[in-house]
Amino acid sequence: MAAIPAGKGTGNQPVDVLIIVTSDPRYDTRSSKFLRSLVEAGYRAKLIGVSTDGHGETSQELVRLPVHSRKGKLFFLQFYQHVVPEVLKSRTRIVIAGDLFSLLPAIINKTRYAGRGGGVKLIYDSKELYDELPSLKKKKTSFLFWRFVERASIRYLDSVFTVNDSIAKILQSKWNLPTTVVMNVPPPIESPAKMERTLETVYLAFSGGMQPGRGLFQLLDLLKLLPQKYRLKFIGDGSLRNDLQQRSVSMNLQDRIDFIGKVKSSEVVNELSRAHLGIYLMENAGLCHYLSLPNKLFQYIMARLPVVVPNFPEMKRVVEKYNIGAAVDPTNLKRVSEKIVEMTADEDRYRTLVRNCEVAVSTLNWETEKHKFLDEIGRIL
Repeated sequence: MAAIPAGKGTGNQPVDVLIIVTSDPRYDTRSSKFLRSLVEAGYRAKLIGVSTDGHGETSQELVRLPVHSRKGKLFFLQFYQHVVPEVLKSRTRIVIAGDLFSLLPAIINKTRYAGRGGGVKLIYDSKELYDELPSLKKKKTSFLFWRFVERASIRYLDSVFTVNDSIAKILQSKWNLPTTVVMNVPPPIESPAKMERTLETVYLAFSGGMQPGRGLFQLLDLLKLLPQKYRLKFIGDGSLRNDLQQRSVSMNLQDRIDFIGKVKSSEVVNELSRAHLGIYLMENAGLCHYLSLPNKLFQYIMARLPVVVPNFPEMKRVVEKYNIGAAVDPTNLKRVSEKIVEMTADEDRYRTLVRNCEVAVSTLNWETEKHKFLDEIGRIL
């Protein structure tokens, strides 16, 4: 691997790989892992994202742009106002668009430096089937615009990353581009700090954004069905937090629910390890949800938490392969509650599931997965 020669007139030290995301790198585990792996492998890399606290940050490897709105058109207006000048002065050999909404500035970078030193290669990290994303499909004008952007971008793409085999097959059939599966697994943590997990009180944990479609209100209904010894932790933040807190009071569940708030990506696993089970009852709101393989599943496993997740194909495959919990019908809460009681009624059964998580961790971690990412970077360079 050879680093690129120093550029002139760009205003910035040139890099081998530039990553652009519309998220805050402090909480975006995937883009942060990409950056760290590139630097450790000897590449010069830079990550451009946003600052959700409104305070910017600039270093040799990281730029967080101050964006004061997190909603709709105003967010994108502020994001592009800040990111385009940064992209225009960032000379690179590879630019990675970390999501659909980063494609436009990534294309700007590619065309800005086209023909210089062999040109710029563009990788699209399509973590989801964005044209099936329920939150986007609800807004017809936005949906049509972003679908056009994605389709118009295909001619600029050199390679695609995605998160599982099911999505990879769909993308390959649509775009006929090299597609590499890089699962969104966390870095290995040999022995996460955790409380002594007696089963006198059992904590269910949900980690992630509190957004529609994630079955969060169903978790309250589920808790109501469970015996008093079961409690619920929400680790994260989002648009539904206030509604969830209000609903928990109206259901007289406030004493059994802890709202932890947003946690930095590097601290999520340790926070999870203070619970007993990881739970996610995502709604089947279309193909994007049905074929998902979310980062939170692997964070649960890394925290050595047996899991309860929907019986959608990709999640079910992982759960059954390693025997680490239950893949359930998320609409049948009575059966879900019975499964949870079954998994935690007996110390020996529960300990077996925890040990199975230990086995799964040896494979489902970023140290094993990052080589596919780095191999594709090396191939393109």
